[in-house]
Amino acid sequence: METHAIAPEEVRATLHRILLEAPFQRSPQLRAFLGYIVETSLAGRGSLLKSYSIATEALGRPEDFDPATDAIVRVKAKRLREALTRIYAQPNCNLPVRIDIPVGRYEPTFRRFQADAGNSCGPDRAFGTIPSLERLQIGSRQAKELIRSEERYRALVQASAAVEWRADADGRVTNSTGWTERTGQDAAELRSNGWLQVVHPDDRERAGQLWEEGCNSGDKVEAAFRVLHRDGNYRWMLARGIPIEQDDGSVREWIGTVTDVDDHMRAMEALRASEEQLRRVMEAARLVAWELDPATMLVTQSGAFQSLFETGSGGLAHFVSLIHEDDQARVVAALDAALERDEPFEEVFRVVRPDGSLICVSARGGMMRAKSPQEDRFIGVAYELSARNAA
Repeated sequence: METHAIAPEEVRATLHRILLEAPFQRSPQLRAFLGYIVETSLAGRGSLLKSYSIATEALGRPEDFDPATDAIVRVKAKRLREALTRIYAQPNCNLPVRIDIPVGRYEPTFRRFQADAGNSCGPDRAFGTIPSLERLQIGSRQAKELIRSEERYRALVQASAAVEWRADADGRVTNSTGWTERTGQDAAELRSNGWLQVVHPDDRERAGQLWEEGCNSGDKVEAAFRVLHRDGNYRWMLARGIPIEQDDGSVREWIGTVTDVDDHMRAMEALRASEEQLRRVMEAARLVAWELDPATMLVTQSGAFQSLFETGSGGLAHFVSLIHEDDQARVVAALDAALERDEPFEEVFRVVRPDGSLICVSARGGMMRAKSPQEDRFIGVAYELSARNAA
């Protein structure tokens, strides 16, 4: 933290004034982010600022937050840097302390600041001494490029069979391309929150809530829900939206797409139903599943497996130690043959319980090869034999 004899009170006074600026008034999360890292740094703990602590203590993320899958801290840090840069670039900026967040870290730096008197955001500063005619020609070229960009964007949307939509800063839908063709809602009906009327009743409240939360936070939005189509059937659609910001960091508008994901969602639902059916069948048959990682020799299993071995996941050696000493060599030899030569594994053996009692277990398994040897798995099932079968 670069203080250069800057008192904490001066930093806090500057922070208070910055938080009154438009980008921070519009975004509670940006306010919380900046306030948290500044106060943490002033407390002498700036070097401890990490994505996890910022997400859970400042941005309201749960304790199971994973920075590898949730980029909220990186996204907010980028917006925070941009907002601070714009504030200090204002020609009339008279903040006494400059607060910066270096790229690649979250600990802020503090230094004395004096606005550049030459700063200006007016048109003369922007174009310098460029003649008026040349300025108009540049503007014309930029306008043509914008038109071409818009045409490319719409062509891409049409090619992907996606619905394109736009909404104002408050989240009210203003127009859409492709929505009417799919749902039958005309342009007037879908505007504002009218699009919710064709969302499945069971998904409507959740979809509306997710959209409202996104508009309030200024974060990108993604939600899947069922939409009533012209043919009278509901289909799963995936909606995505991102905010377009103005120079001051406030949201100017929202743009996004809605894509048909019905086939994927129904396939996932069928898979879940199949897995649930398999689980019930195995429970009825008193079968338990187990899996061995050949690379690490780590055994994992379904919860019911513990009823046989009275232990959870662990190394193969641990499970072998639970087998009766007279059966261990035979079981290990059969397992080695199955691992090395892809032979089927099928053995009956005795397991010694913690109380000294014995049960007889039948186990079967086989190698499941993957594209990479590191991903190979040996999977199987096991069950306890009845006393009659054991005999």
